[in-house]
Order: sequence, then C-alpha cells, then structure tokens
Amino acid sequence: MDLQNRQVKSTLVEPRCCEFPTINPANVGYPYRYVYMGVAQTCDGNAPLQSILKLDRETGERQLWTAAPTGYVNEPVFVPRPGGTQEDDGWLIAMIYDGARDRSAVVVLDAADLTKGAVATLHLTHHIPYGLHGSWTDEIFIDSL
Repeated sequence: MDLQNRQVKSTLVEPRCCEFPTINPANVGYPYRYVYMGVAQTCDGNAPLQSILKLDRETGERQLWTAAPTGYVNEPVFVPRPGGTQEDDGWLIAMIYDGARDRSAVVVLDAADLTKGAVATLHLTHHIPYGLHGSWTDEIFIDSL
C-alpha cells in the first residue's frame, strides 16, 4: 500500500495452493524477508497441503520440504533460536498427519534451510485432527510437578 499516493498494488506471491503464512515473530508489523507457509505438493490446482515452503522475498528463492505422498501438513510455527541474529535463525514446527499410518507426528525443520530435511520427527501413537493456527511462546503456563 502506498499511503502517500493512496494506491494499492496487488502481486501474486505464490501461484500454488497455499495457506497459513508465518514469519519470525520478531518481525510481525515490521519489514521481513522470509515467509513460510503450508503449500500443495503440486504447482497447480487446489490440492491438499502436503509441503512447507520457505519464500525469500528479496531473491525469490524457494525451498520446499514435503511430507507427500501420504503426509498432510498443518500450519508451520516459527520458533526463534535463543540468541539468534538472523531473521531465519530458528525452527519450524508443524503437525503432520500420516495417512498411511493413521497417526500424527510433530516435525521440526531448520528454518534457515528446509532442504536439510527434518531435524527431528516425533511420531505419535495416535492421530490429532487438523486444527487451525498455532503460536509459540517460551513462557510455561503449567505448575511444575
């Protein structure tokens, strides 16, 4: 939006089916370079979200991590690395539904380089139904045991 000239310009950022964009929480409300989102595995059509995309808004570079063919992703959540100095220094955490096993998993990805694959995968013994929207806080909200 150009507030001085009272003009709005629309730009297609990602042509594939996508949802749940997220950024480093330190950049919310400020300029940011990297955006992460759940995307369809295929580039065309309205397909289910099976991958996570990192988009570099400065260079246009894209990195893709995929749970296909039997995995389906929920919203990725950015978790900053304590003491990190770069905007993409942290992890992406996402719940994945594995259709082949009828179970869910929590996947942890290095936000700086999705092409490395999962840093960790926590396989659950059951499935968790799809949910919408997540967030991260380093504060603990339960009493210690």
